[in-house]
Amino acid sequence: MKKLVLLLILVGNVAFAQKLTKEQLIDKMSDVGCECTTKQQVTKENLEITLGLCILEALNKYEKDVERHYGKNVITNDKKMEELGYDIGLKMGAKCPSVFMNMADEESDTNGEEVVEEIPDAVLTGKISEIKLEQFLTFVVKEDSGKNNQFILLSSFDNAFLLTDKVLKVSDAVDVTYYEMDLFDAKLGKFVSFKIVTDIVKK
Repeated sequence: MKKLVLLLILVGNVAFAQKLTKEQLIDKMSDVGCECTTKQQVTKENLEITLGLCILEALNKYEKDVERHYGKNVITNDKKMEELGYDIGLKMGAKCPSVFMNMADEESDTNGEEVVEEIPDAVLTGKISEIKLEQFLTFVVKEDSGKNNQFILLSSFDNAFLLTDKVLKVSDAVDVTYYEMDLFDAKLGKFVSFKIVTDIVKK
């Protein structure tokens, strides 16, 4: 009887340990995706298929947690699959950008040898008009000309606390240093250019 009780406790603990939050799930699935894609020869032509197969590999590994956060039969539901692919793709863009960079390098090589100079990060001045805290922190800066620019925080830097600790508020004037990166948008089925913030200074 004692052995049976102990077995039930152990099974219960294992089941509990497997329950991941949505953020933890995407984090782990993106790890699987990155590991999977780095083993492949990713090109512009096979990118979509390769990503799809790697996401399926991650989905099979965390099937129960995927059902908990995205519902059942995700594979046969285009809308749910797009949402899952978008979440994983965005995280992979931050974790293993080299996969996508290698593809871009390959495309450059096919156009002939050329000297590529390192482009310094751009700087934009304006006022914060919106801050969103979702899976990733994004914010909008409005220039004096009225143009809105959306930025995404993907990695840490010295002044990142101004955003993460909610020091900056709407209407604050800022200088934003950033670079642009093409990340795969699963909802649109294509690469979209994002402004990735590398520094921000309150004026």
